[in-house]
Amino acid sequence: MASIELKQIHKWFDTLHVINGVDLSIQKGEFVVFVGPSGCGKSTLLRIIAGLEDATSGSILIDSKDVTGNLPSERSLAMVFQSYALYPHMNVKENIGFALKTAGVEKKIIDKKVAETANILELSTLLNRLPKQLSGGQRQRVAIGRAIIREPKGFLFDEPLSNLDAALRVNMRLEISQLHKKLGITTIYVTHDQTEAMTLADRIVVLNKGKVVQEGTPRALYNKPNSLFVAEFIGSPKMNVIPCNAQNGKVILNLEKKSKTKIKSPKQEISKIGIRAEAISITDINNPDLFGKLVLCEYLGSEQFAYVDCGNGILITVRVEPAIEIKIGSEIGLNLNPSSVHFFSESGLRIEP
Repeated sequence: MASIELKQIHKWFDTLHVINGVDLSIQKGEFVVFVGPSGCGKSTLLRIIAGLEDATSGSILIDSKDVTGNLPSERSLAMVFQSYALYPHMNVKENIGFALKTAGVEKKIIDKKVAETANILELSTLLNRLPKQLSGGQRQRVAIGRAIIREPKGFLFDEPLSNLDAALRVNMRLEISQLHKKLGITTIYVTHDQTEAMTLADRIVVLNKGKVVQEGTPRALYNKPNSLFVAEFIGSPKMNVIPCNAQNGKVILNLEKKSKTKIKSPKQEISKIGIRAEAISITDINNPDLFGKLVLCEYLGSEQFAYVDCGNGILITVRVEPAIEIKIGSEIGLNLNPSSVHFFSESGLRIEP
């Protein structure tokens, strides 16, 4: 396993500045996930670490050694691609052992290492199959096996589960997490799916427009987002955001009917509040913090989400007990848990209460 450090990484494609001064330190054995919207630079940054793209400026250090000018093969990192990239004419055994074969390793050693790797990934019974005879999940395990057999210092995953169906994605998330715990190899994982990020990461790095906007544990980012962007990107469903202002130390919600809440406002001027679906409760229509019309209920078995139209284009998501049934179109009141409210300035930055 290796430590990986990025120092002031910039990347330009002609006039397009895709990576804008990224500084990042990844500890040995850490599982770090890059997340962000499409086009934020997360895959480009991963390819720069791998050596598949050259940085315009900045330095990459692996175990404190500058590898910025090194070839990908000289960095001791193994990459797993979104497309699997398996050789269609080779069986599973040949695909997994290909890197060792091209390196001139003896056949006996290759056979032994392939068997060990296949055992780890539960591929032992599939070694003679061609890629076209495998399911999507099995192909992804073969691609991971091809990376493992090289005994790299670090794994780089580029959206490896995006081609799988929902059930397989859950299974593969579990397998990748267990594999990391078993091998302890430093891992960088790119995804646009924040659920994957929350369930896999020791630390999440949120990128936007080529910059790191926040990094921290999944719990820290969920409970203390430093900006509206992170607040709305991390968490499913995303955080509810309501325009507001302060009056006599209390928060006034700027909806069709201005609503004075019991929430104390911070001393700094606020523009919006944010609150998670689980911190809102349905209450009597006569004295709520706000009220609106129920437009949709999503019943998911173990949980239920109600969507309430509160006017001015504000649709509030509320987590409701699944046993409760509410008639669509009915007027309902909502109370906000004051201790769970997040405050944001006009610029979108978090304000500490």
